Amino acid sequence: MIDLFKSELQRFRLWTIAAAVVHAGILGFLTRLVDLAQQPLQVYQVFSVAYAVSGTLLGLYQMGSYRRPNQWLSLLHRPMHRLRIAAALGGAGAVLLFVAMALPIALVALYQDTMTARVVDLRHWMLPVAAWLIGLIGYTAGAYAMVANRRHSFAVVVLPVLLMFAQASGVMMLAVQLSILALLVVLVAIAFRPDPVAPPRSFAAVVLTALPVQVGAYFLIWMLGFAVEMTWTLSGTHPLNMPVPPKGGYIEAERAQGKDILLSGIADSRDPDAALWREQIALSDVVTRYPLRSLPRRGELTNVAPMEFDDAEHRVRWVFTHDGMRFVGYGTLDGRARGVLGAGPAQAAFPAPTLQYDDGYLFNANAAYQYDSEQQRIFERVRLPQGEVMASPPAPAGDNVLALSDRAAYFYPGREAANGLDRMQPLLRVPMPAAVGNLSRMDMIELLDGYLVSFTYTWGVWSSELQQPFQQVLRVDGEGRVHPVARRALQVDLPPAYPARIWWLSPVLRTLCLGAQDLYAAPDPLRAPPQPVPTGMVWLALAGCLASLLGAIWVSARQSHSPRERWAWVLLCGVVGLPALVSLWLMYPRREPLPVPAASTHAAIA
Repeated sequence: MIDLFKSELQRFRLWTIAAAVVHAGILGFLTRLVDLAQQPLQVYQVFSVAYAVSGTLLGLYQMGSYRRPNQWLSLLHRPMHRLRIAAALGGAGAVLLFVAMALPIALVALYQDTMTARVVDLRHWMLPVAAWLIGLIGYTAGAYAMVANRRHSFAVVVLPVLLMFAQASGVMMLAVQLSILALLVVLVAIAFRPDPVAPPRSFAAVVLTALPVQVGAYFLIWMLGFAVEMTWTLSGTHPLNMPVPPKGGYIEAERAQGKDILLSGIADSRDPDAALWREQIALSDVVTRYPLRSLPRRGELTNVAPMEFDDAEHRVRWVFTHDGMRFVGYGTLDGRARGVLGAGPAQAAFPAPTLQYDDGYLFNANAAYQYDSEQQRIFERVRLPQGEVMASPPAPAGDNVLALSDRAAYFYPGREAANGLDRMQPLLRVPMPAAVGNLSRMDMIELLDGYLVSFTYTWGVWSSELQQPFQQVLRVDGEGRVHPVARRALQVDLPPAYPARIWWLSPVLRTLCLGAQDLYAAPDPLRAPPQPVPTGMVWLALAGCLASLLGAIWVSARQSHSPRERWAWVLLCGVVGLPALVSLWLMYPRREPLPVPAASTHAAIA
């Protein structure tokens, strides 16, 4: 085993050294231009894809070179257990990826921490581990795709793709990566045998092998639905591509100008002031706010946005550190340290990771702040009530300032916002009619004695998480009392079965995928849970499960199964749906008919 491990290291040593040098050179060059630790999420995603692809190519090439029939038999007929052989090859691949991926990142982080004044937090020291794990996930996925049955091994790609949708952060994201890697290692161990084409025999091996195949088939069938969209687009009937979207639908509501959405909201209102409001809408400036979809979280490996801002007057760049929960400054010209900046005169630690949203204005999940360049101090201007989080930071709205939390809209005095640095108290609080996770926009105008406010809920229609979009218009008087004006149901603009196909194709797999997406993740107050699907979609899902069950009876009868195994698969297909039927067809070849003995050539002689 050690000899095989060493031979693999020697086999790829030159390529690994070259990759490590190129990787370190790229990171070093970029570090001279920008602060890599403060890049937005998209930059980290590009690097992650590069690491995953590199690991996949190594796994494909390494295992592919041994997968040829003669070499495969020679490899597995060594005087070692097959799993020890797999461990030697995989262990060498892990060392190679560590040298090529993790080591250059660690060296650049060490340089930035010791030779510059830039911020390097504990979370940044976890980046080499995260990059290595991503490379290993790609490596094991490539290895499995090469050594397993080619009829279905391609479906393993769904496991690395999960990283793009995982909601965990920080150490918990590393736990997600380790969980995916562990599952892939088990899959490779199952497939690493003399006859990798043969289906697995044990119950656990069958379940683990079938899981990615079924999830892959589930998403493949779901993606085939885009062919319907292509037909709509080519025929000019797709609601998203029509010059004028369908009247009264959610697409029209999302595209509408502020004045138009307000006028549509009160079109059927019987309020005696409705006519006056229409005139005021035509003459007023409409303020529109779009809620945030995510907030920075302490210890996360990536950034929602760069967590820094510049003081141009003093030529200082202030960078937020998750370790100290304060801003650390350094000169933009000389790169020297300029001290630490906290909240208020006491330089207190911020309650949550804080970033800039406008010149001199900062916010986090709990509060909003203003930076005073003359005093070089940060003052708290807005503090949300306990239990609420920021959904849209304070911004001008007419004569006042508007901020959104996950539960309400708050109006603050505009004159006090412009002329002071003290904490402001809200003038009005307008509760939201529904969950902020489904809110797509808020539009409002200022009346003579209050506000006319519109909440439009369409976020999640395309993914079938919101079943009934709507618009709610409220009037807020000068005393802060909220009066419902109108509620307008919005059409979905698409056949109900199309956006809901992600559910009715397999309710079991949909639930499983949502659970995997939230694995080790803390609850997100800016996300809304999926709403129950209509009864018609439930019947459609049952019809799909019934068709899958009947199809499994027909397919399994033409395959080699024991009676217990066959009916277990039939039951599974009836519960999971069509993706399970596809996995049954891919994992088990059709039974070859037994040769029919030749008829006797001897004829009886009368």
